[in-house]
Amino acid sequence: MFVSVLNAQVIGGRQTKLEKFYAEERWEDCAFRAERMVLQEKYKNDPEINLYLAASYAKVFLMCLEDSTLLNKVPEYLNAYNYALKYSTVAKRKDKKTQIIFPKNNFMLEEIAITGIHYIDHYMSIKRVPKANSYLRKIMKVYSDENFKFLNGVLSVMTGDTATGNPLIRETFANIDSRKAREELNTDFIMIDAFDYYVNFLMNQETPLVDSAKNVANRGVKCFPDCELLKYNLKLIDDPELKAEKPKNEKKKLILKSIVLNSLNENDEDDDVDDEDDD
Repeated sequence: MFVSVLNAQVIGGRQTKLEKFYAEERWEDCAFRAERMVLQEKYKNDPEINLYLAASYAKVFLMCLEDSTLLNKVPEYLNAYNYALKYSTVAKRKDKKTQIIFPKNNFMLEEIAITGIHYIDHYMSIKRVPKANSYLRKIMKVYSDENFKFLNGVLSVMTGDTATGNPLIRETFANIDSRKAREELNTDFIMIDAFDYYVNFLMNQETPLVDSAKNVANRGVKCFPDCELLKYNLKLIDDPELKAEKPKNEKKKLILKSIVLNSLNENDEDDDVDDEDDD
């Protein structure tokens, strides 16, 4: 089951002011204060503050998806998700030796990474596969698992980089073939997307690679036997004139819905974020 960090806190954290802002869904206040803090010598190497900063900017990005007028008020929010990636990377680097924050807070990095799928979807929708794969690699510096790796492999092959893509795809297929049961992951919808992209890529070659496409589609259905999208692809290979409407990726719909903000943060309080340091 997906673990949302909508109201979660950094496990083992000490920054109570940031914790309060985050719990109250005051994402902008949390980002503003954390950004002020990391400019100070005593806090610049604190991975917890950088993680709150990253997670808050990811939420600000989602706020802008819901209400684009925020970009008119704060044009800098156009880069909100890039900031989320930047500060996630900083948090990981600052914690590398002590491992106080990670891996126990990897669930926050996971949600930040999943949030970035909005970018991948956009680039794929306008058929800019190289851009989608480039952005995916940025996300994978923050968080990665076998589903992200498989998508990276598929997009690499689609852009002609078989030296990168084929080993990743073979590794995924070997894992699928060797396991009797597969652990359910929050990011499984990404693998479903990858199977969908790959099957259609193979079938859309000048000479459709029917056998390869069928092999890929069968593995997809083996992994996700209840996925109507992948079963549809298998039917489409046998009947290219199939008139049925293409199903949605239901796992994706469910997961992305779970990280959508319940409402925009309409905090009308006049209590400005103070400049005092947290203890």
